[in-house]
Amino acid sequence: MDRRLLFPAIAITAMAQQTAPATAEAEKALRARAEQFYQLEVDGKFRQAEAFVAEDTKDYFYNNGKPDLKAVKIDSIDFSPDGTHATLHLTARVVWKAPGMMAQELSTKAPATWKLENGQWCLYIDQSPEIDTPFGKFRPGVGGPGGSPLPSGLPNPTDMDTMVTADRTSVVLTNGDRTPQTVTVTNHLPGAVKIAVGTTLPTGLNAELDKKDLASGEKAIVSLRAEGDAKPAGDLHISIGPLPDLIIKITTR
Repeated sequence: MDRRLLFPAIAITAMAQQTAPATAEAEKALRARAEQFYQLEVDGKFRQAEAFVAEDTKDYFYNNGKPDLKAVKIDSIDFSPDGTHATLHLTARVVWKAPGMMAQELSTKAPATWKLENGQWCLYIDQSPEIDTPFGKFRPGVGGPGGSPLPSGLPNPTDMDTMVTADRTSVVLTNGDRTPQTVTVTNHLPGAVKIAVGTTLPTGLNAELDKKDLASGEKAIVSLRAEGDAKPAGDLHISIGPLPDLIIKITTR
């Protein structure tokens, strides 16, 4: 995962929390320039995006992998007291890749640091050896699959199939009882996932999902009941994006 999508050092965060309101003109100028930069990154036009990068960050920009961004939204901007630096608070959709797994599109919130350079707002990156993140200590180039750096608290790719869970793996229905049984699905991943009830259901089973998009930490409820006098039995599959299905064993008494 690209370092620009991680939280910066605590000192930078503290600076952002102490900023005075910026003038409307300064925010408008920074927002317009940043939106151009992130759209170029979404479009994969990195050579053109270089014009928006500070001189002390250009080598980093050249030499490191680029995030596979699908969209970036600027939520808010905090300026330093002297108005020469700013922290942009972003919501980004980024494709996370790991060996042996399909690509996973995650939604993540992250700040980015910008500064005035020769009268223009430019992206710059703190390149200190080690920084603090909400996931733990992070050192560039260490700990990630395929040489791609990852903070220590992110899920190991081999564990990702356990990061979306159901509160039970079997459900017993009562013949003739129209009261639905429920299964709660929880997303423990750092980003959003899409879930769906499998297209092939045990005969006579009615399965309804209350939501299909789960942000990190969110839950979905699957309601299950037998139709008419049916006695459903078999496996219900709940698909989780690129991850292995959750399988719920259905029986009827």
